[in-house]
Amino acid sequence: MLNARSLSIFPRIALTILLGVAPIAARAADSAEAVMKRLIEQVSTDLNQLYKQNRIGDRPALEQLIRSDILPSIDRQRLTQRVFRQYWPQITAAGKQADAQDRVTNSLVRTYAVALSSYSGDTLTVVNVNEEGAKATAKTRIRRPNGQTIQVDFALDNAGGTWRINDLAVDGIVVSLTLFNAIKPIWEKDGMAAALNAVSEVDVNKQ
Repeated sequence: MLNARSLSIFPRIALTILLGVAPIAARAADSAEAVMKRLIEQVSTDLNQLYKQNRIGDRPALEQLIRSDILPSIDRQRLTQRVFRQYWPQITAAGKQADAQDRVTNSLVRTYAVALSSYSGDTLTVVNVNEEGAKATAKTRIRRPNGQTIQVDFALDNAGGTWRINDLAVDGIVVSLTLFNAIKPIWEKDGMAAALNAVSEVDVNKQ
């Protein structure tokens, strides 16, 4: 169940972890555990650098960082399929897969760029990584400066030897499900075009 505390931190924490994803695609032969450990090291470096440069609030810089460092390491099609769920066959039949992916991407970039501007220094650790064949789940923990701890879980797939993120959850709140719940009533009431138009405007932090 969604709760105010988890929703208020969802995009900020999710993006905090995701900023270290870039090495995933770079070393395809690594285990999921090695990928996650390197992810944690990288996220601390990148965020602290921006923080020390007083650029955390620089929206264009944040959006560019997300698009160049994060998006190449996300399985955008798989994530988009998770967002649209039972509606995906209709999107495929209409030839709207790329459009849907772009809109989901825009929603994530906008939401997380805004949320990241509040970063003030966190400690990130890998708790557990469970790798089973071509799938893996990773549990990580974030400690905020005020002592608050948040658990972030990742779902990863290994396709062609490359680990990529296809979904994530913060304190049990799954990003794909959050977006789906936001667009479902729009799809049911006004159809595909309206839902596609709406998804890029969804702010995960306010759902």
